[in-house]
Amino acid sequence: MKTMANIIIIIMGIGTLLSAEDIELKGKIGHVEEIASPSDNTNILQVRLKTRSREREMVMAHLCPTWSLDMELKEGDEITVKGKFREENQFMVREMVRNNVRYRMRDENYEPLWLRTRLRQKSHFYNPQTEKQMKGKLEDLYIDRPSSMMEAKVRLENGELVRVRFAPEWYLRNRLRVGDKLELRGSEVKSDGETMILAREMRNFRTRQEVALRDRQGFPMWSGKGKGFHRRQPGHMGRKKGRGED
Repeated sequence: MKTMANIIIIIMGIGTLLSAEDIELKGKIGHVEEIASPSDNTNILQVRLKTRSREREMVMAHLCPTWSLDMELKEGDEITVKGKFREENQFMVREMVRNNVRYRMRDENYEPLWLRTRLRQKSHFYNPQTEKQMKGKLEDLYIDRPSSMMEAKVRLENGELVRVRFAPEWYLRNRLRVGDKLELRGSEVKSDGETMILAREMRNFRTRQEVALRDRQGFPMWSGKGKGFHRRQPGHMGRKKGRGED
């Protein structure tokens, strides 16, 4: 009887492991390819990930369409993926972290974010009347889907945690990382019932850079620049930088 009970417990444990969500795996990409999505007619990226796990040294991680990623994955890249196993060796990725930037690919129910329409973005118009200036510490950095914009959670000086939308990743090019202290000016808007700041100007005290993201009416400074655009943008935070602000 004890033997049978032990077998049942082991089977239940394996079932829990295979059905569990939000498993985190770290590893190095060995191969990148495009495959047909099992849920729609879109081709998605699949990477062979050599993990640091003894139980699963190699998994096939299903990401998202190339066009929705806004960056290139290649062999040798170190990434962290969070998701669940759909089959024995097929890993459905919900989030991926690369170079300290988090990319969201599926929602909490594992519905592909790239299938959502852009109609929800119409409420994200810049409003100069709600513009405000603030300082805070960057606590989380990720790419929003389907807008493909770099966003962050910033802890303000008063303790409030706010969502801030910056610009496409290619426009900022490694100018932000978790832990940075920022001074921001932007418009407060509503997104899915949540308050969000559309940043117009940004000062990073770590890099001592000021970056203009939008003009006074909220028009994107990156419009027409293309992904090959790389150069520092002057900021206009309204005052000169004082000593010790680094």
